[in-house]
Amino acid sequence: MEKYESDKTFIARWVAGELSEEEAFEFEKSDAFKDFNRINEEIQKYKAPAIDKRQSLIATKAKISFGKQRKNTYKTWYAIAASIVVILGIFTFFNATESYITSYGEQLAITLPDGSKIQLNADSKLSHKRFLWLDNRSVSLQGEAYFEVEKGEGFKVTTTNGNVTVLGTKFNIKTRAKIFELNCFEGVVRFDKLATSESHILKQNDRIISSENKIIPQEIRENSPSWINGISTFKERPLKEVLDEMRIQYNITFQSKDIDLSKLFTGSFVHNDLEKALKSTLTPMGIFYTLSKDKTIVYLQ
Repeated sequence: MEKYESDKTFIARWVAGELSEEEAFEFEKSDAFKDFNRINEEIQKYKAPAIDKRQSLIATKAKISFGKQRKNTYKTWYAIAASIVVILGIFTFFNATESYITSYGEQLAITLPDGSKIQLNADSKLSHKRFLWLDNRSVSLQGEAYFEVEKGEGFKVTTTNGNVTVLGTKFNIKTRAKIFELNCFEGVVRFDKLATSESHILKQNDRIISSENKIIPQEIRENSPSWINGISTFKERPLKEVLDEMRIQYNITFQSKDIDLSKLFTGSFVHNDLEKALKSTLTPMGIFYTLSKDKTIVYLQ
């Protein structure tokens, strides 16, 4: 879609029928072409105003001189340009997006047009089409979110790691940097990994974790993600991943020397008490730490 928006002459050439066969073939297969068709269908629903035949005849005669109608190329192309502007305006209007963004330590509850509910975790972004969304229930996610999806014609979540498709279910997606994790709490979801033909079907209590381009299946026993209740929980995850999550919740940075951050951690930390979170995470790993006076830097020893 971005291609047709960035090429300022493309729509004009399409209206004028000047696209090459290859360009026309590619355009007719695109989502943008489908959007134009939907817009055209909506426009056709509106009836044109009644025409005053007498006034039209007078106007036509005024344009005729010595038996020949005057050519006005400038007005013709002006009308075409105006039409293109209107089409582009409608196209931009119907493809406007709605975005939701959370900062450090912040959560946000979202209700979509179909009644589906989403809880957005800290340092995350979710976006979807503002109009005609029910015709294509698709959202884009960066970060982490918990979904309770209403039943319908299909629901898709796009991420940089791959796409998750569902019908009606409860699930959690975490996609941060090199981390991707999908938990299914109810129903069935399908994960399609980008750049490959690899697909995974998850049912209730299933989890997959993407690590070093490998998909690791696991089982879960929870009914919902713990972070919704202000607790981050981990099972045999690298310490670096745990500290990154703590950084997101508390807006802090870690400084360390000769600390093995690849060691696996199993446990949890709370989101409302930094000292308690550090103690419950670092002490079991045998790591000593000091906190700066402004509580923004944690020094690991």
